[in-house]
Amino acid sequence: MKVIPGFLAVLALSGTISLTAAAAEQPVTVFIDQQKLNLTNSAPLQENNSILVPMRPVFEKLGLDLTWDAKTSSITAAKEGLTIKLQIGSKKATINGTVKQLAAAPKMISNVTYVPLRFVSEATGNAVSWDAKAKTVQITSVQKQTVDMEGINALFEKYIDYSNGEDTEGFMSLIDPRSPLIQIEPSLKEQAKKYDTATSILQLDVLDATDKEATVRTIETTDIISGSFMPDSKAEYIYSLTRSSTSADWTISSLQVQAIQYYLPEEEMTAAESVPQADEDAIKAVLQANIDYSNQEDLEGAISTIDESSPALEQTRQILAQVFRVYDLEAAIESSRIIDYTGTEAAIYAVQTTKKLQGPQFQDTRSYTVSTVKKSADGKWKLVQTYNLGTETLKQ
Repeated sequence: MKVIPGFLAVLALSGTISLTAAAAEQPVTVFIDQQKLNLTNSAPLQENNSILVPMRPVFEKLGLDLTWDAKTSSITAAKEGLTIKLQIGSKKATINGTVKQLAAAPKMISNVTYVPLRFVSEATGNAVSWDAKAKTVQITSVQKQTVDMEGINALFEKYIDYSNGEDTEGFMSLIDPRSPLIQIEPSLKEQAKKYDTATSILQLDVLDATDKEATVRTIETTDIISGSFMPDSKAEYIYSLTRSSTSADWTISSLQVQAIQYYLPEEEMTAAESVPQADEDAIKAVLQANIDYSNQEDLEGAISTIDESSPALEQTRQILAQVFRVYDLEAAIESSRIIDYTGTEAAIYAVQTTKKLQGPQFQDTRSYTVSTVKKSADGKWKLVQTYNLGTETLKQ
């Protein structure tokens, strides 16, 4: 887990993405259950790394009825047990009332509505694959798939049992031995020493599956029971699973973090810690120093406020250098309070603003963060990690 110390925690939620249309030399072809879809008047588009497919012919082939509302520029696609609503130009859609974030906003070209290919999979539960070399999209309807749900569920039941039981050896047995994830064992052992956690899976969806490979999306919560300070979290993950020809058991080959939200129980947010005045002053001073150095675009100064053991140290150096080249930002701490203290480690809750002075488009924000700090052997307090609890847009 890599989290950026200091005021740059807010940057993860700001910025813009620019898409430029790119005409493919070879037209993109769509197959649904091995049958080529006739898209003479509405060929799919490629925009940077996104594939956009015409919504109506694809969704109707999958058995959904579409309704267009000209007043709101919105579309409803429905069949038994499934209702999808989206709006032209909006990156938010709803699937059975649940709001989903799209990789790209639906767009209308020559009266044809285009949606991201990934959304077809997320919205309908069908398997979708893209062959860049052949420029073909393969959509396999869920009823045509044979998904080993029993085996996949068994893998994640072990995942939860081993995680909550702090059984590192058991957990590592779930990792494909060919995967780079096999290297995480030392980190898992260290984490088990520092934290007692409770992990739960709130949702599990199979996005794609064959006999030997599967892609699974989960939404998981992790609550900290005891140990060093860290906020609880809710995260969305995408797992790639594999199994060999000699075993019926699934293993984890890769993992991507799609989104993560940190939060604290109310009693922790309002905790009144007894902190020696000298330490309180020093802890607040290092957070302020990080802000001041960043405002001055003093890269080495900002890095000097971060502990050398921080897993985000090098990542922060790279991001700061990039931001300093592009933006002139001004951050300020509105309030701060120490909510956890052990004598050598502490956590400080802060409300801070980040405003653009110069540079490309940037949304001014107020962020709510909690930073962990620790005291080094020479008695100096330094930042370790910063967790973003929430961000709101500042009124212009």
